[in-house]
Amino acid sequence: MSFDLAPLELLAAALNAVMLALPIAFPVAAGVIAAPRRMRSGAGLALGLGLLIGVLAVIAAHFLGLGEALTAAADLGLVLGLLCAVVAAVSIVIRSDGSGGTAVVGILACALIGLAEPGRALPSMFALTQSALVALTAVVIEAVVLALVVSALVAAGRRVRALQIGVAAAGAVAAVMTGTAIVVLAVATGGSAIPMPTQLVVIVGALVLGTAVGGLMALRSGRRGDLEARRSEA
Repeated sequence: MSFDLAPLELLAAALNAVMLALPIAFPVAAGVIAAPRRMRSGAGLALGLGLLIGVLAVIAAHFLGLGEALTAAADLGLVLGLLCAVVAAVSIVIRSDGSGGTAVVGILACALIGLAEPGRALPSMFALTQSALVALTAVVIEAVVLALVVSALVAAGRRVRALQIGVAAAGAVAAVMTGTAIVVLAVATGGSAIPMPTQLVVIVGALVLGTAVGGLMALRSGRRGDLEARRSEA
């Protein structure tokens, strides 16, 4: 293990960081969207603080030789956060406006995933490089990319109900796949994770399908509202 900065290794680790951030961004975005608009800043703050503390914990654990303990704690925290994200995603589909309860669930999802994700990412970085500097830099890159992608998803779904349902569907699918992979790798001997390209294809498919279904639901709701308005006028 060294502190050399090899450009090609840094590039490979940075690309891996981006690939790791994309699937996990959808459950986090679902956690943010599940909260009422006035409370979404709280979920965003929870994510930011979680990522900051998570990155600092990864750096400290590396130098203290606590990498294995941190990985185990990160896996547990991530699974709990993903469960909260699934609940948040379901609440988005059920009701268009959030509540205090959904806000709490969303904040928990953002905080737990933010805390756990850097610890989960570090072992995959060391699979690409023996340089601690490259691996830790890649973890920071993943945290930044995750925050940016979540912000973009939340902003895109701010006013479009159909896209909110699409993000919820993609978030639930991503959470189930990621959580299942963590449990399988932890329990089953010789288990393997779902390939990242496959995950991204399934998540994007869920996003498109969920958005289409949300659009149909919105159209049907609008027609029903027009029909009721005409009946009341008559």
